[in-house]
Amino acid sequence: MKSWLALLALLTTTPSLTLAADDIAVHDAWVRAAPPGATVLAAYLIIDNHSASAQTLSGASSPQFDSVEIHRTEVKNGVASMSAQPHVAIPAHGTLKFAPNGYHLMLIGPRKALRPGDHVELSMQFDGRPAQLIHAPVRAAADEPADDTMQHHHHD
Repeated sequence: MKSWLALLALLTTTPSLTLAADDIAVHDAWVRAAPPGATVLAAYLIIDNHSASAQTLSGASSPQFDSVEIHRTEVKNGVASMSAQPHVAIPAHGTLKFAPNGYHLMLIGPRKALRPGDHVELSMQFDGRPAQLIHAPVRAAADEPADDTMQHHHHD
């Protein structure tokens, strides 16, 4: 009993190791529609970190895909290249936009064909907190946000 009380005292006097639900906000999520038979799709979203410390997105998953990876597209000398990222930091009081030609979630191995109007369920894993479930509509190219409103911004 004493060890239980000691643990309770420690937990109530130690700063929280997890964030309140509203410290991290994931919004404006969408998935780019792909032609039938496509084996990968891309998801885009915005993550706002309202906390006083940087937070880390360490992964994502979806029951509708075999796997989900964090990727980043970079253009160097006019050549675009894409690389998987094991995690990505969201700065304190900052915003990270996952947008075309920047960070995105690579949705690999769709378990069924998706059409515009369908929704993708994504579970976002942030270090030190429970997974956050979001729903992203599938959009046709004509319905995508304009590039100037979805540019990648990462505050260091």
